[in-house]
Amino acid sequence: MESTDRISPKLGKFRPSLTLGLKAIANERKSKGLPVYDFGLGETKGNLNPVVKEAGIQAFKDEMTMYADPAGMPELRDAVLDWLALKEHYTIENVTITAGAKQALFNMIMAICNPGDVVLFDAAPWVSYAPLAYCAYAVPVMVLSLEKKDNYLKVTPEDLRRNLELRPFSKLFLLNSPCNPTGQLYTAEEVEALLRVCIEHKIFFALDRLYWKILFDGRSYPEPRIDQETKPWVIQVDGMSKNFRRCGGLRIGWCVAPDDVSRAMINLQSHYTSGPTTVSQQAALAAITSDYDTELATDLENKRNLMQKHCKDIPCVKVFPTDGSFYSFWDVREAFGKKTPSGEILKNSDDVANYLTRDYGVLTGSGMGFLQNGYLRLCFATPDETIIEGMAQARKAFESLK
Repeated sequence: MESTDRISPKLGKFRPSLTLGLKAIANERKSKGLPVYDFGLGETKGNLNPVVKEAGIQAFKDEMTMYADPAGMPELRDAVLDWLALKEHYTIENVTITAGAKQALFNMIMAICNPGDVVLFDAAPWVSYAPLAYCAYAVPVMVLSLEKKDNYLKVTPEDLRRNLELRPFSKLFLLNSPCNPTGQLYTAEEVEALLRVCIEHKIFFALDRLYWKILFDGRSYPEPRIDQETKPWVIQVDGMSKNFRRCGGLRIGWCVAPDDVSRAMINLQSHYTSGPTTVSQQAALAAITSDYDTELATDLENKRNLMQKHCKDIPCVKVFPTDGSFYSFWDVREAFGKKTPSGEILKNSDDVANYLTRDYGVLTGSGMGFLQNGYLRLCFATPDETIIEGMAQARKAFESLK
């Protein structure tokens, strides 16, 4: 028997997580004493909120380490509704607490899709969307525009409607806003228009809003409409990992969904994780019931501005506007076909990313991981000196191309 026959074919359809792999590359270079300007893994740095830290410590002291409700602690589920201002529309029966937002997304796809059903994503989907769909034997499809538009990679209602007409087995449209990797934010009008198309075609509209507190230039978050018409179709996913410093490893996410979807997600979760850790749930409860400090968003806006200043007019690079999140998305297609000082011809995003890392220590995320060849993602949740020095090295790298 061939070794490949021992592993399920569904796992052969995707690569390991690009973003987590970038952290390993950064650590390896540092261990060898090599320079590294790390714009890889999307992770907030800085100090953990003392309120979150003390809640976790106290949970251990109180020995809160027994099994909890598979759906999550009732008080945390209730707090999620306050956090998202959804108490008018839902009860805690609509809320599932999960081991990170990834599990919420996986539970959702498993609950909704049959084998062969189509899951539609917005353009440049986050790296784990397609693998999660494959694990559910669903078919991931990225919605692309037929025409070049001024809104970069945003999906329009016409784009979505065309895909739904071509794919009658579509069950779900998953929108990430603010978007990882592009940093784009869909406006309230754009969200409403896409939601209307989903309702017309009777498919679920899932909103991954993991970065919704990190908005720039005075923007406020465009909440989806929740009423009798939309409530059966809207699903919202959120969590701790992005809107709070140093909380990714707590592995706490949540999902607010219609009654039937929520019940199915909880039933599934009861069999394969029994729910997330109680200590982390206590820490999350403390975080979302405390006054939210907008310092993180202000700091990241300053870093965005710093990056935009220092990457301005780098050859072969077109930089997307960043409305929210902490990513700078670069169109580097002009570098394709050019030759590095060592004689290598750059043919795709992987080549460009590898060149920047190998020769200049600038670590970025290749657009190939986001199904968008021709682009790079750079996380600017990093020290200011890394941004300044890293952009200088990136400039040298692109200026050296022939």
